Amino acid sequence: MERINIYKKKPDVAAHIVKYVVSALVIVVLLFPYAFMLNKSLFTSAEAASVNVHFWPQHFEIKNYGIIVKYLPNLKNTLIILAINCFFQPFTACFCAFPLARHKFIGKKFMFMLVMSTVMVPSIILQIPTYIMFSSFGLINKLASQWIQAFWGGGALSIFLVIQFMRSLPHELDEAATIDGANQYQIFFRVVLPNVVNVFLYLAISMFIGLWMDFQNPLIYLRKPEVFTLALAFYADYSNSTTIVNQTNELCAMAVMMTVPPMIVFLLFQKTMIGGIKIGGVKG
Repeated sequence: MERINIYKKKPDVAAHIVKYVVSALVIVVLLFPYAFMLNKSLFTSAEAASVNVHFWPQHFEIKNYGIIVKYLPNLKNTLIILAINCFFQPFTACFCAFPLARHKFIGKKFMFMLVMSTVMVPSIILQIPTYIMFSSFGLINKLASQWIQAFWGGGALSIFLVIQFMRSLPHELDEAATIDGANQYQIFFRVVLPNVVNVFLYLAISMFIGLWMDFQNPLIYLRKPEVFTLALAFYADYSNSTTIVNQTNELCAMAVMMTVPPMIVFLLFQKTMIGGIKIGGVKG
């Protein structure tokens, strides 16, 4: 008969110490550039232009962060783009996924394969056709060029994610709603959509983090300063090498401000982003 060892194995203290020391060193290395940028944002103009490099500011200059006032119109443009995209992209993804996940019809598999095949197309290939189409619609130098695609389903990967989430919902919910006289729109809005709020929030938060500092699309379609987004206006003002050398403190202050909203959103909703999808639509 096998003997049961009732004594617990003593933890390897040395291994734990090494693990935490290595983890701390990695964290310090990764955070050092951000910490340097944060300290640089508090430098005075004289310190920023000085050839003597030092880590800590000798005189704290909080007023460098007042530079955000200059970009309030651009912040407004960015918030408009975010508000439309962060709601309608997840919503249209859920709307497109509903029939593919909850119904059977002729050509369903072919349509699903057609949607997923678009993932194989590199996005850079679509830039020129999309630009020509937007130009023919008169969307150049208009904010609509940054949110019009929010009504097109949110992309194949978003639709696929919602489909997998909707498939976890029991079909008895749809049957019970049908017996009560609900049509398909009522089933979608009152039964299915409330149960996929986790994946809806995940897509919305991911969209916010991705679009907040999006630079490529605004650079392609927006050329007038009054319609610049925050990231594009920031680049346009500080792309001059002379300005960068003389105003690195303000540049770093603005860079810190740009990192704060995505950081706050991630810290507030990290459980939703990481664990929300694994939970499923219905518990029990």
